[in-house]
Amino acid sequence: MMPSVYGLSTEPTVIITGYKISPDVILPNEVGTIEVTIANTAMQASKTATESVGSDEDPFAQSITVPVNAFIESATLKTTDFTVLSGWYQDIGEIGPGQSTTLTFLVQAPGREGLFFPEVWIRVRGAESVKYPIPVNVNTRHTLIKQPSIRLSRSIPGNITPGSFFDVTLELQNEGLASAHDIIVEIITPNTSLSSQSPERQFIRELKSGDIKTVTLSFQSDNDIPIGIRQIPVRISYLNADGTRLIQNEQVGILIQGMGELGIAKQILDPEQVYLGDMFSLVCRIENTGTDKAKSVRATLDIPFDGTKEAFVGTIGPDNDAPAVFTLKATQAGDIPFHLTIRYKDDFGLHEEVIPLHVFVGEQNGSGMIIILVLVLLAGAGFLYWRRQRQP
Repeated sequence: MMPSVYGLSTEPTVIITGYKISPDVILPNEVGTIEVTIANTAMQASKTATESVGSDEDPFAQSITVPVNAFIESATLKTTDFTVLSGWYQDIGEIGPGQSTTLTFLVQAPGREGLFFPEVWIRVRGAESVKYPIPVNVNTRHTLIKQPSIRLSRSIPGNITPGSFFDVTLELQNEGLASAHDIIVEIITPNTSLSSQSPERQFIRELKSGDIKTVTLSFQSDNDIPIGIRQIPVRISYLNADGTRLIQNEQVGILIQGMGELGIAKQILDPEQVYLGDMFSLVCRIENTGTDKAKSVRATLDIPFDGTKEAFVGTIGPDNDAPAVFTLKATQAGDIPFHLTIRYKDDFGLHEEVIPLHVFVGEQNGSGMIIILVLVLLAGAGFLYWRRQRQP
């Protein structure tokens, strides 16, 4: 059986940590280079996931450690002003946590002077792509005004369920060359299924170049929130060096995962009264009171009777039930205790529920003796009636 992995978090992506233009000022129609340094955003070398291993009949869960490398599929320089002579990168490969690499683009400047902003486009497998403008000076005396640049990092828990409380940590880092002032972080809850439990507007007086500020936000999800990815809009505004207020719109994606929760809705015996030596059916209706499907549902009995003690139920949706049918022969009399064990899977892995039950078995089925006694009584009554009819 191939292992199946559950609970993996979002794939890492990359950021541009620096660039270099050579020469610093390029003449019109002159050839120059643009070097860009990119790094993996992951802060640790591995992450933990849960996998299901073993046979279909007896699966179990175990933790494994997998790397969090960022695989770069392509990197290109998008521009309508420069001619890119070389630097079309395809399938660059993986960058591990804490690692970086440098990409070099050979370009020819346009024939006119000015300040231009070619964009570096980086595509990362399974994650958000990166677009970053690079300022290039083509024989102009204009100097770049130092500006703040705020990068938003998100830390999101991986076990958000309907009706739960959870915290989202936002990390704001000023990667620009100037301080950002009067920073406002505003949360816009998209609907009533997701409500903010903390102030929706956070204020930061100043964030100097290179500084990092952490903001923790608390939320509660409604019991009826749909399963899947939900986006929380975040608006960041701040003042730059010349007093202009800049607005930066971000999104915080959270994954709402449902859980299966199984129990017994009803226990049915057929026949209702069981005697020693009888064959009978035990039907346990298993209900799902959770918020997501319960898959691969399997029920087993540890009752000391002969017969079928295992039933495969399959998938049970939320607010639904399904029967687990067992055919048994009563080999012991009395009040017999036993356990029903239910095993199933959902988005959080494998689960097991053990439910105590009991069944009463009579000493002996006396229906045959009763019939014989009734026949004897009827025969005796008939004989007495016949004798009386013959008497004068």
